[in-house]
Amino acid sequence: MAIKVAAVGVAVVAIIAAIIMGPTAFLGGDVDISGSDNNLTVDGVAMPTQIKTSGTLQNFIGGGLRMKWGFKVYVVGIYSDPKVMTSLKKKYSGFEAKDPNLSDLATDFAESKPARTVLLRFQRSVAASDISDALGEALKPKVGAASDEFQKFILDMVGSDRLEKGSDIYITCKGEMLSASLTGGNDSSSIRIKGLCPAVFEVYLGEKAVSPQAKKGFAEGVATLMASE
Repeated sequence: MAIKVAAVGVAVVAIIAAIIMGPTAFLGGDVDISGSDNNLTVDGVAMPTQIKTSGTLQNFIGGGLRMKWGFKVYVVGIYSDPKVMTSLKKKYSGFEAKDPNLSDLATDFAESKPARTVLLRFQRSVAASDISDALGEALKPKVGAASDEFQKFILDMVGSDRLEKGSDIYITCKGEMLSASLTGGNDSSSIRIKGLCPAVFEVYLGEKAVSPQAKKGFAEGVATLMASE
């Protein structure tokens, strides 16, 4: 049996159903479970349903493509410690994907203290400097000159000139500590700059989100998760 899933935000329901019905229960659509109950696809790209970074197991909430000049650059996956969603549900019970409170909810998510992660899965080979520059530029209005320090931090963490197609960057915040790592999710570098962690999530969930698809997927995922509990 194949049940089409229309959007990234229904991933949580798909995961639950896949566990009950088997990994091939959901096929097709923008999000699906195909071949493993430990993976889903976002815009055709396999993404883990759970990750573990900074010693914390985190669940997939939503995600989407990051486009630049019409090219697919990377897929964004947004994850969090279940404690984050438990806290948000108390404040935003009944939240829907097009809820006018999305901005407030996204801010609360960004400012949460338990672990949250942005996973960037690259869909083309890119210069490491292009990625660090783009992230620094997006962060500058939020953290000022500290964005330059973050750019250098990312370049040092990558440790090479290019990120090849299929590479991952995990950016995890826990409290005010930000950790970053490449494919595999093992912490390799960390930095602490006041205001940096919320700013990183605002890049993807704020008013000027660099990936509207990821923001939409996050909103739909939150709404689905809240409705399913």
